[in-house]
Amino acid sequence: MAQQAPATPPAASTTAASPARGYHAAAPEQRADKMSQELARQLGLDAATTAKVRAAALTRDQKIDAIQTGTTSNKDKNTALQANAQEFKAALQGILTPAQFAQYSAHSGKHRADKAPATPQAAGK
Repeated sequence: MAQQAPATPPAASTTAASPARGYHAAAPEQRADKMSQELARQLGLDAATTAKVRAAALTRDQKIDAIQTGTTSNKDKNTALQANAQEFKAALQGILTPAQFAQYSAHSGKHRADKAPATPQAAGK
């Protein structure tokens, strides 16, 4: 019986910071592309608005990587990630029309609710 070579992990991304303690994610550029394309599809964004969303998402994703690969405590990382999320939300509010932002907010809120564990109170409604 022939031996199979062990599977090798995919090549590391070309980011300046190396992943620390198991943090693995696609490159920020890939994540920003995916997010902006998804919002363009969901919200019917034009090319100029999609480019602005991508730029904001890239900034957010680069900060996420810097936070995750840092050496601060998990509590500090969580605080920094929450602040970064609020900055991104504010950036989107300045890019999208009020109707688009409302649709984004409704969708992202629903998305989070779908992932949240069911609570006895929610189940009784």
